[in-house]
Amino acid sequence: MKAKIYRYTLRKEYFGGIIHDTKTLNIEILTKDEYTFIASIVKGLKIKKNLGEKLATTKVKQFINKGYIITNKKGRLEAPEMRSIKPPKKINEGMLTAPIRIFDSYTRRCNFNCDQCYFSSSAFVTEVRRTIDETKKIIKKFYDSGTMEWRFTGGEALIIPDLFEAIKEAKKYGMNVGIYSNGWWVESIAQKVFDSGIDEIAISLEGRPEINDKRRRKGGYDRAIQTFERIYKFNKKNPNKSIKVIIATAVGKDNLKDVPFLVDLVAKYGFNINFIPLKPSGRARYTLTDEMLNPVEYKEFAKIVQNLRKKLNVKKSGIKISLKYKDLYCPTYEDKSNKPFPFNYAECGALTTYLSMLPNGQVFSCPFILDVDSEGKYMGPNMINFSVDEAWNHPNFERYRNAEKVGCTDCKFYMNQCRGKCRATVLGFGGKIEDGKLIGDDPQCFAQLI
Repeated sequence: MKAKIYRYTLRKEYFGGIIHDTKTLNIEILTKDEYTFIASIVKGLKIKKNLGEKLATTKVKQFINKGYIITNKKGRLEAPEMRSIKPPKKINEGMLTAPIRIFDSYTRRCNFNCDQCYFSSSAFVTEVRRTIDETKKIIKKFYDSGTMEWRFTGGEALIIPDLFEAIKEAKKYGMNVGIYSNGWWVESIAQKVFDSGIDEIAISLEGRPEINDKRRRKGGYDRAIQTFERIYKFNKKNPNKSIKVIIATAVGKDNLKDVPFLVDLVAKYGFNINFIPLKPSGRARYTLTDEMLNPVEYKEFAKIVQNLRKKLNVKKSGIKISLKYKDLYCPTYEDKSNKPFPFNYAECGALTTYLSMLPNGQVFSCPFILDVDSEGKYMGPNMINFSVDEAWNHPNFERYRNAEKVGCTDCKFYMNQCRGKCRATVLGFGGKIEDGKLIGDDPQCFAQLI
């Protein structure tokens, strides 16, 4: 039986609730009264007079204007495009009831051997993978818990034959689905991607051909550009099926000078770009530690990014340039400190809004600490045998999620321009989590420079 596809998902949370729009990926934060109001409409219940009076007429109109609710011919409020998730028995204070997004590391195998790969992927990796039937059951578990974003990563997920069956399963439930890829596509793979109905593609590119191919694979730059052209033409020809494209770049000393080149390149195609500093993770711990940015270099990098946003061709293109996670000089950077956790951006998304999963179905805290966590202190259970609630609230995740960032919480930049120490970076440089505290320094902390 085919599942009804809903655009909006309503979830109860400790602060009230959220409405997740799977088309725009917008998250509407609701107060407790607002959640109760909309949940009653979804269930077809009569709205209690006192509850209706608590919500201003303007707020109800906003919900109608956004498409969350409608007024039927009889004048009653309905929510035909909204699915309400049954709340778990216990809702913990200070955390969401389930992840919003899953990063599904579908395989560790890859036709590249990139210097900065956090997964240390290659063509020769041996692994135990879950079956497609197990993947389908896991997708259904997360769907039932209100997770509506799925990203297939790797390795290179496109080399696994049953990937498109997994994509079809996620799309069956109306999930927003994406693929993270190296862009080394042949025409037949490109056509399968376009026919799959995916919503987003992220492709890695590190700079001009010489730097990109040095880090990734000879010929990788040219093949990525071919893929850009294919996607660009598909989007032009099929505006109603247009795929969002994000170019991902890990920035270090070696490719810092190529940042303006990359921005001009993606502006030509209308693709967004995400910059993230190199981290001491995976293969990069042994191949690129000398290339990682220090605080002074990171500060200059942030200035470069902000100046690029002001360029006329960039403004005309409408692209988004994202700097993860310390966007120091963006004047339009929204102060979210008055929003409930984790939407106040006091944290990265690891174990707060998203969850990562290994090819065998086991979930884990953060991709950047896989090789550091040799003892499995921050690994979760296997989703084949456990529920979402059991996994999300696993003691190992609690230990990682709740580790206090000593020295960050009283900093004036915390929760506005900076999310505080990156746990993965601190652990990668020899730090530790002990007695509920994250102990160690983040070498990219810029607080003393501003």
